Amino acid sequence: MRVIESDGSLWDFILVVAVVFLASLVMGWLAARILDVRRGRLRSLAAGVIGYFGGLALLSLQVQGNVEIDFENDSNATFLLVVAWLGYALIVALVASLVIDAMLRPRRRRRGFPRPIRAIKARIAVTRRLAEIARIARRNGLIGRRLASRSELLSPETARALRLTLEESGGILVKFGQIASTRDDLLPPVITDELAELRSSVPGLPFVTVKTVVETELGAPLATIFASFDEEPLAAASIGVTHRAVLQDGRRVIVKVQRPAVEESVAIDGKVLIGGARSLERQSAAAKRVGVVGLARELVAGITEELDFTREAANNAAMRRARADDEGVDLPEIYADLTTRRVLVMDEVMGRSVSDQRALDASIVPRPLLAKHLLDSFLSQILSDGVYHADPHPGNVMIDETGTLWFIDFGAVGWIDPVTLEGLQQMALGFTLRDPSVLARAVRRVAGQASESIDITSLEFDLGIVLTTLQGGSFDPRAIAEIIRVLDRHGVSAPPALTILARAILTLDGTLRVIDPDFRMGPAAQERMGEIVAHQELDPRDQLTRELVRALPVLRSMPQIAEDLALQARSGRLTMRIDRYSGGDGHQLNHWINRILFTVVGVVGLVGSGLVLIAGGLDGNDTVANPLRIIGFVGLSLSAAMMMRVVAQILARRDGDDPF
Repeated sequence: MRVIESDGSLWDFILVVAVVFLASLVMGWLAARILDVRRGRLRSLAAGVIGYFGGLALLSLQVQGNVEIDFENDSNATFLLVVAWLGYALIVALVASLVIDAMLRPRRRRRGFPRPIRAIKARIAVTRRLAEIARIARRNGLIGRRLASRSELLSPETARALRLTLEESGGILVKFGQIASTRDDLLPPVITDELAELRSSVPGLPFVTVKTVVETELGAPLATIFASFDEEPLAAASIGVTHRAVLQDGRRVIVKVQRPAVEESVAIDGKVLIGGARSLERQSAAAKRVGVVGLARELVAGITEELDFTREAANNAAMRRARADDEGVDLPEIYADLTTRRVLVMDEVMGRSVSDQRALDASIVPRPLLAKHLLDSFLSQILSDGVYHADPHPGNVMIDETGTLWFIDFGAVGWIDPVTLEGLQQMALGFTLRDPSVLARAVRRVAGQASESIDITSLEFDLGIVLTTLQGGSFDPRAIAEIIRVLDRHGVSAPPALTILARAILTLDGTLRVIDPDFRMGPAAQERMGEIVAHQELDPRDQLTRELVRALPVLRSMPQIAEDLALQARSGRLTMRIDRYSGGDGHQLNHWINRILFTVVGVVGLVGSGLVLIAGGLDGNDTVANPLRIIGFVGLSLSAAMMMRVVAQILARRDGDDPF
């Protein structure tokens, strides 16, 4: 008998818990719908639970104050009891939702099916990796250092601690550090100089693994593709390893093989890097001014793009088509039919990096001419082709015994759209003529619609100062960077193509100085840009023909437009109307009008419902008082919900959406 009672009590308890859970879930969902705020299931359930028990608490207080009411025998009273609980519970759930949204940012709804197991595994992997890096950083003194000032952040001790932490952490973090060492446009010299000493000591892959990856990706046995394949790696990095090989037709090639599971490693280390950058910005105002989070995101995006070797092959093919006849500069061929996402096959360059001073001294071509050949090719890539090598640091430029320079590693290639390319050509003309008026109009063309609000006279004045300060108006390596700063002062963000180009030019300047310490990019670029622009200039008759072709659609419609205007004017129906709020301004105005009206209605409803409740409390006749109380209570609940919806939308800060 006792067992039966125990089982009954257990089932009753489970039933009560299930009812409370479902009611709370529905209450939380209803509160979220009323407030029009997106949130996760856990937050909705929390708001619903608080509303459920909060409603019971408020209802119990009301019932205790009305002891004369017989709820057991009066069905109307029972109905009012349920309605009162629903109203109280909903109001409490709405208030709880607002508190949750004020304390936590509203979550955006994720698309796709949830994958909790994969998410948990990823979170565990990131946590483990973060703990490992934290131990290394603490051992090297990077964690625990007070970085209150910019001088402390940029001190040699901090730079050395950062370098040692990345070096000991290994993996993709070494690659991140190597890329960051080339970003002297964003990072100070004390950081880039220290990170430049990073040397990846990543071991090679077992030849069995390399053989398996190559055969799997290319779909054929190794012996049928290559006449020979060196088992010892030529070089090993965090992303992949390279091996020398010979094709069946006798061509010597380099085979780059991506490491297994490198995509997962990049994803984990990328999250760790961005998380560490956020933590550093929270702890240091100097780090926030430098923008380490933005730098981390950019580095992660760059590494992610490099994981697809087919992208590198397409970049190489585009540059080879455009720069096949450059004097003193060449590009190795990447074999697209032997390249996949994880395997890349390219011609072997029989040379050494231009950072090798002995290779430069042994060249039959003088250093100044080598630098000139490299600069001429790069400027032609920018101003003629619209596709250029975006990372021309010394490690990506080789020199062979004949003095030919070779661009390698086409993972980072810049693309310039036709409109921006034409604007850059006009900028080159402005630098060549030292004319701030031509330069200002070219800059506005490159910046696009965002620059329409710029005062052209003010822009010409600022660019005139730039022309004066940059080596007497020549194309200094800092020229593009200075133009970006001018745009920023005018409240216009520079297009990404211009930012990438500025970084590439600064990197090229460093490579040119490695080849010839006495070489100056400014004067040499000034002369070469003049030649390119002169070559690009068309005959006046050809220019007029091109402009007429562009304007042909408009010219063809002009007679019809003129005839329509004349007919309307003759009939007295021609009117002119200027609609100030036809675009985005009208949408924003309607948004605020709706919000104001919604708030006013809510306030009026609160006041009116309060007055009705007061009237019901003062009236001694229950026949009249009860309906007044019901009307006042319902009106008060609806008005409170309207007001809380307004508050919820303000907290959500969803600009551009009209929630009403």
